[in-house]
Amino acid sequence: MQKNFLKNSFCLIFQESVKHTNTLSYTIWTQQRNKTLVTLLLQLIILQTVFIKLWLQEPMKMSSCHHSVLLQFYQWFIWERQNSSKQFENVLKITSNPDSVALAFKEYFSLLKNSEKLVTLNSVNRLCANEKFPISEDYKNNMVKYFFSDIENVDFITNAEKTRITINDWVKNNTNNKITDLLPSGSLTPQSVLVLINAVYFKGMWAEKFPEQATSSRKFYLSSDKTVSHDFMYISEDFNTKISDNYKVVELPYIGKAFSMFVILPNDINGLAALEKEINAQFLKDIVDRKGFQTMLLQLNMPKFRLESSFQLGDILKKLGLPDIFDPLKADLSGMTGGEKNIYASEMFHKAFVDVNEEGTEAAAATGMVVMAVSAQIGMDFEVNHPFTFLIVDNRTKMIHFIGKVTNPTT
Repeated sequence: MQKNFLKNSFCLIFQESVKHTNTLSYTIWTQQRNKTLVTLLLQLIILQTVFIKLWLQEPMKMSSCHHSVLLQFYQWFIWERQNSSKQFENVLKITSNPDSVALAFKEYFSLLKNSEKLVTLNSVNRLCANEKFPISEDYKNNMVKYFFSDIENVDFITNAEKTRITINDWVKNNTNNKITDLLPSGSLTPQSVLVLINAVYFKGMWAEKFPEQATSSRKFYLSSDKTVSHDFMYISEDFNTKISDNYKVVELPYIGKAFSMFVILPNDINGLAALEKEINAQFLKDIVDRKGFQTMLLQLNMPKFRLESSFQLGDILKKLGLPDIFDPLKADLSGMTGGEKNIYASEMFHKAFVDVNEEGTEAAAATGMVVMAVSAQIGMDFEVNHPFTFLIVDNRTKMIHFIGKVTNPTT
């Protein structure tokens, strides 16, 4: 095994490994889970494949938390209606009915809350609803019941900016100050009716820590003919490893072994783009199932790194096949309002943070979906961008008091 195992571009996968955990035994997991939850987890792998391919198209270093994004997908699906619901089913590959999916998530969050904390993984939800807009009480109750969500009634009409700051502070507090300003200035307006927020925080120490004294500066290959110097961690240890014709994978477990990081390294220095094309649902499933892995002694050199990413996901979701929820004329979120169809999603914001060093990994992410009210009438665009005439009329008497024309508004 070559000493500089990680010398070029690589991919990362985080995996909750319940089969190999000391904190939540596989027997208990098997007894507690239901068939819908198992199906749900398999569906998540399929959807993650789509997201990963979109994410990896970004030329720069980046990170994201699919857990956070996908969770909001399912929160939408459960209360979507008509056309948009079919779009969710097609994109999410959902074969279960919404009630079963909701119960599966309730079980998932129960497992997270009840597992021991050798590794920290917190995933919390909040719904901020406009106190002056008729959001369904059933919808609010179901968010609490199935997603353990906090509910806060807010005043978007007179305090949109203050509410934005409050939401961002909540995200910051629930991500150990790692995710700040999730919702940018101007993202909330008096037309905002609710915001769905998820915040995720992860912190785990390596089962086998990298000795700090072994860290040294080494070359990282940006391409076959371009390098940069960077701090590399080093450890000599047995690791679960997979060797393929085009890539190799190493599993780095965290303490307790309930969680692992999988590092996927193309054999060719310039091979990351080709590797990305290989990634599909079966590719990911084989890795998280450890198919073809064996324990090997490695002389592992791995760069320390910190990644921070920020995305607006609206356009990505439309490309995935979910255009209707962002369309004021087509969105049907009546399950949230108890019948009214006059709301739509304006944007979905996502931020992620990952820090990897000799001790372990700290990661955080947050996702926020902003829902807006549709104006009383949605019609053709009316842009007054050329000369026009105007009248000022007393509507009681029909008297025209002023008449005029504008040919150049700047003079």
